[in-house]
Amino acid sequence: MSEMQQQRSEPFSDPDVQLMLEVQKGNVLAFEELMNRNQTRVHSLLQNIVGNWQLAEDLTQEVFFRIYKARESYHPDALFSTWLFRIVHNLALNSLRNKNRHPELLFGGSIKTQSSSSSQSHQFAVEDLLLAQSSLMPTRQTDKKELRKIVQLAIESLGKRQRMALLLHRFEGMSYQEVADVMQLSAKAVKSLLCRARLNLKEILKPYVEEGRFPL
Repeated sequence: MSEMQQQRSEPFSDPDVQLMLEVQKGNVLAFEELMNRNQTRVHSLLQNIVGNWQLAEDLTQEVFFRIYKARESYHPDALFSTWLFRIVHNLALNSLRNKNRHPELLFGGSIKTQSSSSSQSHQFAVEDLLLAQSSLMPTRQTDKKELRKIVQLAIESLGKRQRMALLLHRFEGMSYQEVADVMQLSAKAVKSLLCRARLNLKEILKPYVEEGRFPL
């Protein structure tokens, strides 16, 4: 059994679970380490959902505030990431709903970039992953920056639930069941969301690829 498989089958072997149990005991240093281990991926996921760096930054802080606030009621019945991304999911959707953000503002427009080069490369990880796994074959010469933008706009067009399922499954490497646990859906519903997301992306990206060469 691989380390990842062991962690998924035994929550107590998850180092983040161990840190969270220390946080329950009032260990502030454990909470700081937990934040350091997870805040970049949380921020990146939120930015890909809400499309704004500063809003993602504010929501990231709120995520960890809620984690600390809920420390006494925490139960390690799954990987810490499942609980973490459930908080991220609910907070992101509430933020979009409360602010009544227009679809054209998600991902598009002027998006701030972090000064950290590592964070900038992390921002495009979703687009890079999709391009790499799709065997994308452009019908004309297109540079990497333009390809990223094309896929970014395609992701922008997805509904919130399709986008979340896609990001968790492709970007975070979660199984159907793990995504279902985060989104509080059935695995069958998640599979359906991902299927529709792939079909939508394939249709949108069709003008930019050779016919039949984009097997999402």
